[in-house]
Amino acid sequence: MLNNRFLALALLLGLAAPLAHAEKADRDKPIQITANKGFLDQIKGVTEWDGDVVIVQGTLLIHADHVRVTQDAKGNQVMVGTGRIVTFRQKADDTPDHKNVWIEGQASRIDYNTIDHTAVLTSNARVKKGTDLLIGDVITYNTETQIYQSQGGGANTVNKGRVTVILQPQKQKASDGSSNKP
Repeated sequence: MLNNRFLALALLLGLAAPLAHAEKADRDKPIQITANKGFLDQIKGVTEWDGDVVIVQGTLLIHADHVRVTQDAKGNQVMVGTGRIVTFRQKADDTPDHKNVWIEGQASRIDYNTIDHTAVLTSNARVKKGTDLLIGDVITYNTETQIYQSQGGGANTVNKGRVTVILQPQKQKASDGSSNKP
């Protein structure tokens, strides 16, 4: 039983790294925001966007009903996206094992803090990387350390208070260079 728990934990930790490894080149791209209405207070460092909010920065795409971004004097930002469903999609950095893979997520609320590089997806949260999937009531991950935590909600939530992970088997490389599934 202990070995099964250790294996499950190792698999979860293996999933965490790819989920948070978003395309770094997006940071240097311009940000485009469209919404039904917007509010910007440059002195206080607060922007708010309402109604069918769409944010695009490079490969990053966010949809929400409402987005509030605050920025301190040092340029640190906190973004809170809320709505019936808040979604994001971003291309992951290519790695030798994964090319052209997308990270997608959804929740009723997404908080992102640039100070500690933490994203928190709350209420029926899902994060998908390629064909791997993580489902929980709250999913928290740090985009720098690539460590995440997930917890289930109450028994009345969609996932009945549990956390679910679906991992696809890794392809094994044969000595002749061809790929075989285990």
